[in-house]
Amino acid sequence: METIFTPENLYGILSGRTHSAFNRALLNNFRKNNIALTKEQWTILGVLWQDDGCSQQTLADRTYKDKPGITRLIDNLEKESLVERRPDTKDRRLNLIFLTSKGKAIEKEVIEIVNQTINDAVKGIDPQNLKIVKDTFLQIYDNLDYKIK
Repeated sequence: METIFTPENLYGILSGRTHSAFNRALLNNFRKNNIALTKEQWTILGVLWQDDGCSQQTLADRTYKDKPGITRLIDNLEKESLVERRPDTKDRRLNLIFLTSKGKAIEKEVIEIVNQTINDAVKGIDPQNLKIVKDTFLQIYDNLDYKIK
């Protein structure tokens, strides 16, 4: 049987080369539009734009980040006045994270930039090929996810 991937090119694919290129393009597009966000920060905001007032654990689960990383991201977003922590009315040991008016105000522009970056990234790629790539990466994730639990 012929080898489809050599260790050299498989490593490049799985090491995140495409992920890194996408992040660079996204940050460049943010900068061009005077948006001072990192990719990690916008992913937190993206969750909050869908589910404002969620817990730090929810943010960690939905962004696949650890709790210390989420805490740092929220600290930085608070410094930028984009989010605020409020005690949970049902459990005062927990904080819920809410968007500020500034955090809500940038939603449309940020989403437009993200969508444009995605459109640029997949330009000229057949939708069926994109589905194959998505399904393949989901299978790789599933194959590896059980090993880290």
